[in-house]
Amino acid sequence: MLLTIPVLGVSPNSAYAQSAEQSAAFDIPAGPLANALMAFGQQSGLQVTYLPELAAGKDSPGALGTLVPSEALEQILSGSGLTYSFTNARTVAIIAVIDDSAGMAEDMLILDPIDVTGTVQPQDKPYETPGSGSYISREQIDRFRGGTAGDIFKNTTGVIAASNHNGAALDVNIRGMQGQNRVKVAIDGTQQTSTTWRGYIGVDERTYIDPDLIGGVDIAKGPTGGAEGAGATGGVVSIRTLNAKDIVKEGEEFGVRLRVGASDNAISPQTPPAYVQRTAEESPDFFDFENYSGSAAIATSLENFDFLAAVAKRKTGNYFAGSEGDDDFEFMNRIYPLSFTLRDEEVFNSSDESLSLLTRGTIRFFDDHSLELSFMRYDSEFGESMGSLLFQQDNGFRQVNLSEVTADTYTARYRWAPDEDLLDLRFNIWASDVAQTTRAVASAPDFSQFGFIPADEPRFTETWTYGGDINNTSLVLTDFGDFTFNYGLSYQLEDMNGEEYCSRTYTRNSCVILKPSIGTRELGSAFSSAEWVVIDWLKFDGALRYDAYKLEDKAPVTTTGVRKIDGSRVSPTASVTLTPVEGLQFFALYAEGMRPPTKRETMGSDANSIPNPYLDAEITRNWEIGANLSQDDLLFDDDKLRLKASYFRNNHYNYISRVASNAGPGQPVFTFGNLDRLTLSGIEISGGYDLGPIFTEGSLTYYTDYAFCPTSSTCGDAAVMYDYATNHVPPDLAWSVTAGARLFDGDVTFGARMTYAGERIAPLTTADRSRTAVWLPYTIVDAFASFQVLDTVSLDLNAENIFDVYYVDALNGWMPSPGRTIRASLTASF
Repeated sequence: MLLTIPVLGVSPNSAYAQSAEQSAAFDIPAGPLANALMAFGQQSGLQVTYLPELAAGKDSPGALGTLVPSEALEQILSGSGLTYSFTNARTVAIIAVIDDSAGMAEDMLILDPIDVTGTVQPQDKPYETPGSGSYISREQIDRFRGGTAGDIFKNTTGVIAASNHNGAALDVNIRGMQGQNRVKVAIDGTQQTSTTWRGYIGVDERTYIDPDLIGGVDIAKGPTGGAEGAGATGGVVSIRTLNAKDIVKEGEEFGVRLRVGASDNAISPQTPPAYVQRTAEESPDFFDFENYSGSAAIATSLENFDFLAAVAKRKTGNYFAGSEGDDDFEFMNRIYPLSFTLRDEEVFNSSDESLSLLTRGTIRFFDDHSLELSFMRYDSEFGESMGSLLFQQDNGFRQVNLSEVTADTYTARYRWAPDEDLLDLRFNIWASDVAQTTRAVASAPDFSQFGFIPADEPRFTETWTYGGDINNTSLVLTDFGDFTFNYGLSYQLEDMNGEEYCSRTYTRNSCVILKPSIGTRELGSAFSSAEWVVIDWLKFDGALRYDAYKLEDKAPVTTTGVRKIDGSRVSPTASVTLTPVEGLQFFALYAEGMRPPTKRETMGSDANSIPNPYLDAEITRNWEIGANLSQDDLLFDDDKLRLKASYFRNNHYNYISRVASNAGPGQPVFTFGNLDRLTLSGIEISGGYDLGPIFTEGSLTYYTDYAFCPTSSTCGDAAVMYDYATNHVPPDLAWSVTAGARLFDGDVTFGARMTYAGERIAPLTTADRSRTAVWLPYTIVDAFASFQVLDTVSLDLNAENIFDVYYVDALNGWMPSPGRTIRASLTASF
């Protein structure tokens, strides 16, 4: 309990107020006083405390303009009968002005106050955090509305959406780490654990979500603390879906968002099997509306209750490749095609038709309790190509039957915060169900005239994943500095099932029966972290996590003779941050993590590989040093400069690689083994400058060194023969620059983005040439424009690849990316 006493005719405490009197841009609309105070806390970065009954039933005229906090507060509190007092440099109390002629100041009632804490904006957090985190805002997602969810990562350092145009799922590569649970994609804290063998492309990690339902994305690179970081050494992509606050305007109680969009450069897929690829001349016109998207969201945000319901529909046909540039490459004095799809041709198996639903409700009760329940469904029918289909035989490349997926996610989140300094308890439970039918497809030339029909055999798998975590955050203020502790437990159970399926080239061939992975994977963690702010310019962070895993094979017949595998490890993290002047930080970070082997690698797989139950877990040890710069009002009033630069060296010990089995005739040719290590080093730079009328953003990733080391003394610059990592290595250099302008008080925004990707960091080898997806360095230009047509209606235009370049995107397999594509969307918000 905290005692707050009204005072008699007070004025702001001048000593503290003066220290907090730095001007800021305020845009707080008229409305309920409680909402205005909340907005003030967020926009000023100050903590605001007040008694609940003081704001009850009161309205505020708001505050607008570049103001110091005291000026903003005077506008907000005008006519309310309230005033304010700075209790310290970062905290302001809202209090009543009371006439004490009747002795009302005596026997004050002790009540619980409301704290409105000004927090760092999500887009600014990476520039105040040690380590190379990133954030993707809803504004950035809307600015470049690509055809897939993976397009949102194109501005992000060190992050690539692998196979971005091959299938409908997200499969994220962070600093060369990909697949087999190395990178976790968490949606509202949940995980859609779904992996699929994709031939020479590897075993992908699949997550499904419609871009219209994304509210924002946080990215942590390398081993990470908290519940989401369990078992992931490459990093964590945390996707936040829409909530009521995204739809309901500030000061309102209800909101609606309607969005419709259309695009060109795609055509409905042909009936399989089809071997003749159409050309861009046959593409439907934009106004034929064959390729479209739409979404609707309705929400309410009341004092003790929030609710949101949203639906999104999307339909896109097979797109067409670009018409300008090379579609082949030279290797060892021979010319090879980049893809079986040439310039201006239809890209088989690139269509997607999906329907998504999202509901979320939050209730706040007993002052310090809240409970949130949510459900999300993703249904899709989409095209995708196995690696063998993409590179083995040109005359065997064809349109195949579509794949299907249904992903359901259930979430419950409870929070109890009776004293946010010492007790801020959060308890989450969730479950996801991913049922998918993909296709076992091999290259099959067209011999239909002889009765040979390609066999696109279905492969059905279903994975239920259950999870829960509990954690608490405590703040302790001492004479030796301020300490913030977070500690908790998490548990996850992955239950994999599937059906045996037939693998064959033609329907007249006999079947080779392949068996999917059937069994469970458990992962439990105890984690803790501490932040010690010694003085204003010195901060230490440390963390420990204990991860334990258990794999169990539940297939009818064991292929290894081993039914259970387990292991555990303690992993530390430590960092130091120096802030010599406000807004400038220097940091150094060391982090360790463990990636347990998967069931596919150890006890059961349909990937033409012999499982190895004796694999060691991968151990990651990362070093990173860097600097953050965050400055407002640097050159002009209201401008913002953000900059992050870092050097990293990531060492992945016991790296699990696919290797030759040497098992003899009639046996699978591959198995899995531990390399001594895989090392990647590089530089990342990201930032932006926003003056208001003009703005720019940029990112750069440059890999300075890498090595694949089968033993401690033997390292090379090429991936191990047969390893999936052959198609996981990123470009040596990648950068992106965006520049734009705002006119008419922001009602018109327009600009362009240029992206570049260089060569693979690992050279192409003769032994793995046919199994390696090659791309040539490319530079792509996109353009965007947004118009606020009415107060409630906006029009967004997007031109992707405006110069119609033919290129294969980095880590996109052998599939060329879309040529010039025009997209338009109309959004109405009420």
